[in-house]
Amino acid sequence: MFKFYVDAYADMFGDELKECGLFLAPSKIKKNRSIIDFKGYKNQDDLQQAIEDVQGSKCTIIPLTKDEWVDFFKQDLDNGDDVVFFSISFHMLQDKGKALKEAFATLNKLYPSRKAILLDTCTVSRGTSELASLVNLVFQKNQDIDEALDYAESLIGKFVSVIAIDSIEGLKNSTLLAPIIEGFAGSSLNLKPILCIDTEGKFKVLDKTKGFKSAVNKLYSNVKTNGQNIADYTFSVVSFNADKEAQDLYNKFREVVNENEVRLVPLSLNNAIKLGGKCVGVTFHSKY
Repeated sequence: MFKFYVDAYADMFGDELKECGLFLAPSKIKKNRSIIDFKGYKNQDDLQQAIEDVQGSKCTIIPLTKDEWVDFFKQDLDNGDDVVFFSISFHMLQDKGKALKEAFATLNKLYPSRKAILLDTCTVSRGTSELASLVNLVFQKNQDIDEALDYAESLIGKFVSVIAIDSIEGLKNSTLLAPIIEGFAGSSLNLKPILCIDTEGKFKVLDKTKGFKSAVNKLYSNVKTNGQNIADYTFSVVSFNADKEAQDLYNKFREVVNENEVRLVPLSLNNAIKLGGKCVGVTFHSKY
């Protein structure tokens, strides 16, 4: 049996994971002096607490070590299962995926008769979870892992995420994104950055606007400019502490696509910590 895994950065939890036949890998967050294993928001109060924690800089991400990854996946391999882990872009990880790559190399040495497969999806958020879901559907059809992995390769490099951030100040606590602040000086510190995770899984600044609402509106135009035929693909609107802006953006997409083709989902605590708090993003299939 193959078990397909994503982690909390893929922004899929609970019943939706089960419906898509996916499993959740561990994710550690330090909150004050405590370490929590983030598995999603239980309810609205849980989400509100997360918003307060991120705004108060009470939370930081604790990357798993090579040994922690090995210990986690050994449980399945010991039980006779094979595993496939759909990782977010290695460029998004603090160690560029080093611990993961070493862990899977170790697993394959320890279990030569089993399969432990690691995929860099070159995307993040719902791009990762959608890719994993589609690949799992292909696998379930014929139970052919090679066919499923070939399909995965055809999808990798096709997803883009664009993100509007409310405050550049929040990025100061992000190891990954703090360098972006260097591009903002003087009065530009009040501007709202629009970031992109491109088809290689790398971050870059697309634009700056004077207001958060304007930044969110530009996400819609970016999808129309850079996305595949909007009627042919599903895509996702993700947000943290920006329910109204996200709902308005979702409603704009719903004017041109049906309900099954666009999702409105909360951003994981992991991603919110990286992005410094209030934000709205869209993940979609790029035509480039």
